[in-house]
Amino acid sequence: MTENQKLDLIIVNMQGMQEEIKSIKDGMQGMQEEIKGVKKDIKSLRRQVVKSTVELRDMDEMILDEVERVHGILERHKADKTVHTV
Repeated sequence: MTENQKLDLIIVNMQGMQEEIKSIKDGMQGMQEEIKGVKKDIKSLRRQVVKSTVELRDMDEMILDEVERVHGILERHKADKTVHTV
């Protein structure tokens, strides 16, 4: 193999490596964009979870308030001897 043939072979190999490197860079850029999208989705999900948690806590408080109110009504009813006949 002559020196020129060796150089040509080296050049062809280097060009192939450059194409592979470019392909890898393109793939990494795509992954970076996907990661940004995933991070955005996670942030949105966190907001939704926090909002849902607050709403559930508010609903729990309303339910407990209503239970206390009904319990008070029942206690007053139970204490009122005029409404029951024996």
